[in-house]
Amino acid sequence: MGQGGCMAMEDAFVLAESLRSAVSVEIALAEYVRRRKPRVNWVQQQSIATADGLRAPPPVRNAMLREHGNQMMKSRFGPLIPAA
Repeated sequence: MGQGGCMAMEDAFVLAESLRSAVSVEIALAEYVRRRKPRVNWVQQQSIATADGLRAPPPVRNAMLREHGNQMMKSRFGPLIPAA
């Protein structure tokens, strides 16, 4: 999904917040994992799904993208865009 750099910035922000508000490093790290794990898992699953689609035979892949490409893009990347 090309989210490596963005995820790193989010990680740094959440880690800083967790360290600032926790009474110990151990508690801060546990909070960091609790907050980040769902987002990281979601991005990983989206990346795997995208890669699986791209590994399809070219005629199948191309037909799928022509027919459903816009919908797939919106459903995969839409949650990354904050609601207005």
